[in-house]
Order: sequence, then structure tokens, then C-alpha cells
Amino acid sequence: MDAARVERDPLVVGMTRPLMMFGVTYSYFVIEGMAATVLFLMGNNLLYLLIVVPLHVLGVLLCKWDARFFDILFRVAQRARPVRNRPLYRCNLYVPY
Repeated sequence: MDAARVERDPLVVGMTRPLMMFGVTYSYFVIEGMAATVLFLMGNNLLYLLIVVPLHVLGVLLCKWDARFFDILFRVAQRARPVRNRPLYRCNLYVPY
């Protein structure tokens, strides 16, 4: 088989693609909705809900580049090492309360 003529089965691509909602992954869709809701509740202005539009466009562009971009980003964030003062405070805080 010639390396330039590799066939791609659309069934396999569809089975390995993450769950999408309006062009972004479902987890990113939930996070952007929560961010807009929190900003709206803090600012007490309906115009703050428009933050969803640029966040969603950014998410669509990143998901077009790689459909698993946010899954990989979340996994990297989970695997990040704890802060340096964790043994001192026994948690991931920067300052004690």
C-alpha cells in the first residue's frame, strides 16, 4: 500500500471523536456556560452574558485544530505537580487562612 494513499474510514473518526455541542466539546461548553453565569451573577448585568460569544468562537477554533484539545488540557492540569508549600500547609494553597 502506498503511503500517500491511506484510506480514512469515517466510521472510525466518528467513534473516536468526543461528544460535541455546537462545535466545542461538552466539557468546554459547560465550563464556558458556568463562567458566563458567574460573571453575570457577579456583575448583575445581562450584557455580561455576551462573554459566551468570544469564548465559544475561541473554543470552536481550538476544537477544529484538535478535537481533544480541552481533554488534553484538563489532563495536563490534573497531572500538574502541587505547589511548593504543600507540606507546610497540607493543601494546595498559597497563603494560610
